[in-house]
Amino acid sequence: MEPIRNVALLGKGWLGSTILDQLVNTGFQVTVLSRTAGSVDEPYSSVKTVQVDYSSTDSLVAALKGQDAVVSTVGTPGISAQKTVIDASIQAGVRRFIPSDFGALTTRPGAESLPLNALWIDIQNYLKEKALSGQIEYTLFAVGPFLEFVMSMPFLTDLQTQTVTLYDNGVHTFSTTSVSSVGKAVAGALKNAAETKNRLVSVHDIVLTQNKVLGLAKKYSEPDVKWIESPVDAAAELETILENTNQGDLDLLKTLALLKSALLGGKFEAEFKILDNDLVGVSLLSDDEFEKIFAAAFKSSQMIAREDLQANIEGIQGEA
Repeated sequence: MEPIRNVALLGKGWLGSTILDQLVNTGFQVTVLSRTAGSVDEPYSSVKTVQVDYSSTDSLVAALKGQDAVVSTVGTPGISAQKTVIDASIQAGVRRFIPSDFGALTTRPGAESLPLNALWIDIQNYLKEKALSGQIEYTLFAVGPFLEFVMSMPFLTDLQTQTVTLYDNGVHTFSTTSVSSVGKAVAGALKNAAETKNRLVSVHDIVLTQNKVLGLAKKYSEPDVKWIESPVDAAAELETILENTNQGDLDLLKTLALLKSALLGGKFEAEFKILDNDLVGVSLLSDDEFEKIFAAAFKSSQMIAREDLQANIEGIQGEA
């Protein structure tokens, strides 16, 4: 099998920028597809930017000619539109397509019916259908929730208010991966094209539980801080949310509540038992390394909390 050399990147936000770095550092020739000419400021002289109309197959085909692979990192509004890009990739002779599918549960057995996964499952099935007929190859990734997301938001614990909603006593395990490791996994999968053809690649940095993170939160809190723990039956919570939710009314708060109850409840295989870390060049985090990451996140949250408090005080004084 010929190696993959030329890679087109769709989307250049937080994740896309990190994947771009890893692709360039691994030696790929990268072309960034952009809706607007000159809108992408590239730090690499070797990276090209091409303007495309994502709704036009002809525009996409022209931009994708000569590309060996497409990596998509488009956001939620653009997930369904990837079908047009897949069709254009096939017409242009692109060999491998990696969809924007780096969610916490989108590849977990049994989680296909969750309303928050519907768009991503539809693209998975579309790609698999095209691959089955030999029109294109694909690689999917299981990465769990981003480690940065877990640390920076009140997802497992709220570091600013010292509160935690504890699902099933916080005992269920789940895999989590940093954005930089996701970038390494994508580049590593394309470098090892034969071994990652038409399959799921599973990677993580570390396996966590709510209890593990809560223990560190208590360790780094001031001695007089008392954490408020609110126990929740995860299965009952998930059932209630599903009964009152469908894909059409999934706003951010409902999506977060559904994700937490599904991921932290143990119903789905959120911890990856078989890993491809070695294949794609992703190292595991030790407990000590993770604690350093957590300590930095905790310190940052405390600084933000103090800044917010100071801003509120100054605002009150200004109104007095």
